[in-house]
Amino acid sequence: MTEVDTGGPGTLVIKERVISRVAVAAALTVPDVVRQVGGMTRLTGRDLPRADVTVGEHAASVNLYIAVQWPSRISDVAHEVHDEVARVLADIVGLPLHRLNVVVAGTSPRSEVQSTVSENTHPVLRPRPPTASPAALFTAIVLAFALLGVAFVAGREFLIVHGTVVGAPWIDNTVDWIADLHWATWMITAAAGMIAVGLILVVLGLTPRTKTHTGVRSPNSPSPMVWLRPTDVARMCSDHAGSVAGAESVRTTVTKKKVTVEVRRVARGDDAILTESVREAVAPVLAVLADTRKVRVRLLHPSGVGEARS
Repeated sequence: MTEVDTGGPGTLVIKERVISRVAVAAALTVPDVVRQVGGMTRLTGRDLPRADVTVGEHAASVNLYIAVQWPSRISDVAHEVHDEVARVLADIVGLPLHRLNVVVAGTSPRSEVQSTVSENTHPVLRPRPPTASPAALFTAIVLAFALLGVAFVAGREFLIVHGTVVGAPWIDNTVDWIADLHWATWMITAAAGMIAVGLILVVLGLTPRTKTHTGVRSPNSPSPMVWLRPTDVARMCSDHAGSVAGAESVRTTVTKKKVTVEVRRVARGDDAILTESVREAVAPVLAVLADTRKVRVRLLHPSGVGEARS
């Protein structure tokens, strides 16, 4: 795990597992690289491809183990994997690579790979993005406790009927109370309230979950490879924008449609040049995102007077 100074409050923490998953996903986008699972690899948990990552203070070293289709020119595949993984890690993670070793640890006959694909009856599905808890979660919890209460009452009634405990039967008394009810005006209000509650429950049940992450993918992959929180994207943009000459501190806000980069400059100067430099600095981060966002740069002068540029 390594920490990157963002130039503002907080730090960007990059764990080895993140680099490992990005490297594996990037390797799988290269033709002739296949995923090898099952057999002894399933028992040992050493599926291919896999990556062993060591992260230092300013760089990372990766040992990437892959399986390739046979026949194929292994040296060409390994070279292409090396270039693709290095490029994706530089674009997404932004951490310099000290060393990237590609190890061909397995091969699969091309006919075997094709037969495995043909025998798989499950369609290839687009990975689902991480989402927030469903809107009906609170209602489900309340109903769960209500059902536990019903189970408790039923158990109590069972013990009373068999003489294990002594007490007034709640269910029997409740049924008698309902049977003695007669029409009253409050029943209209109660019925309307029940209808409203029912409609609210239906709406909550049909409300889709809110997406909490944005996808990151390679140009060679139609689907996102990893998912980042808006906070992660903001910290990466702040880290890149903070390296621009003339920027004292940077604060980035990311929404579903817009990225706002606030830059407090060291001294007054050409706003157009600094704005364009900030846009160019954050462009590599935003280029790998699956969703396009509009970039807005806001310059804050040392005096605290701000000037917004779209």
